[in-house]
Amino acid sequence: MPGIVRQVPAAEIQIFIAIVFLASVFSYAFPDSFATTGTLLNMARVVGILLVVSIGQSFALIVGGFDISVGATMGLVSVICALLMRAGIGVNEAVGLGVLAGAVVGLVNGIGISILGVTPFVMTLGMLTSVRGFADQLVNGRVITGLPHNFALYGRAAWWGVPSATCIATMILLIAWFILQRTRAGLYIFSIGGSRETTRVAGVFVELYEALAYTLCGTMAGVGGVMLTSRVAVAQASLGQGYELLSVATAVIGGVLIGGGVGRLTGVVLGVILVTVLNTGLDIAGVNPFVQQIVTGLVLISAVLLSKARAVSIRALVRQIAVPRRG
Repeated sequence: MPGIVRQVPAAEIQIFIAIVFLASVFSYAFPDSFATTGTLLNMARVVGILLVVSIGQSFALIVGGFDISVGATMGLVSVICALLMRAGIGVNEAVGLGVLAGAVVGLVNGIGISILGVTPFVMTLGMLTSVRGFADQLVNGRVITGLPHNFALYGRAAWWGVPSATCIATMILLIAWFILQRTRAGLYIFSIGGSRETTRVAGVFVELYEALAYTLCGTMAGVGGVMLTSRVAVAQASLGQGYELLSVATAVIGGVLIGGGVGRLTGVVLGVILVTVLNTGLDIAGVNPFVQQIVTGLVLISAVLLSKARAVSIRALVRQIAVPRRG
């Protein structure tokens, strides 16, 4: 199945063309506000945060599920980091413990889905509600401000002249690519998404690698929560609200199939850029936020329909390869 993934570049070319088209339209219509250094830097930060969460979501999608608790996980990590820093713990230590909390949420999701047999929707929806409630309980529903100045290093500052969010996202992208393309774990994650039972018959400990995929998803949601908290300089339980939809949308737009087994991180990167350019352009155009939500929803539906069409095409290709020709 991973070999088939490499044969889906056409969708990425189409996304790239769409990005260039949208960027050209918005640059022509709003040259003094869209095509500026400030806007580009802001989009780079937005892309970096969303990309990290979307990469994590891709692991859950490729293995055959999804995780709608990533936004709540981001909020939990946000308040945990803020509370730890306020308690006098160092910034780096607080960030590490916050990301660990995200990994724990992902692990619980993975155990519930892979071992206990709870469906991904029910499990992650339950975790969304529980985690967000727990995060609100920790801060009594309040917003925490006055975070340490050096915490800006993780999402608002620049590293070597490049937005830190972009640098962190690049590192996460390289790590994720290595896991998926150069390790046995990545091979098994693709294989489980393609056919869970066939992978089990092959002797793979399916539950372990499925749980690993969700743990990685939670970990990257935690990293995204740190980055977003750093960028906005406040912490609150609802901080990551909306990222569950955006992360699924950008991954699916980028070619990750709902149902599992197929996905390319380059496509996810392009999906994130496309959604960011679209939302930024609509913001600058003064489009009502509710209308923007409608547009995002329609884009997601279109991406799902395209995803289903790709899945049908890939299955047809597999059947052609598997059935010997008569001659």
